[in-house]
Amino acid sequence: MIEKLREINNKILEVAPSNYKQQLIKKLLQTDDCFFKMNINDAYSILDDLKIPNDKKKEVYLELIKK
Repeated sequence: MIEKLREINNKILEVAPSNYKQQLIKKLLQTDDCFFKMNINDAYSILDDLKIPNDKKKEVYLELIKK
């Protein structure tokens, strides 16, 4: 799942390479367990920025923190 989010972010950066927020997200996503290190509100905000549909956010988030 983290790989999919990296791909989505990279596609956004192709269109808007100077987008500071997306650059920060790219750095965060470099670590596979980055979603374990943040609170749920920050995680949902990132999923928002990655254009994950509202009805899929919970499912995606749970997949990211599942071990």
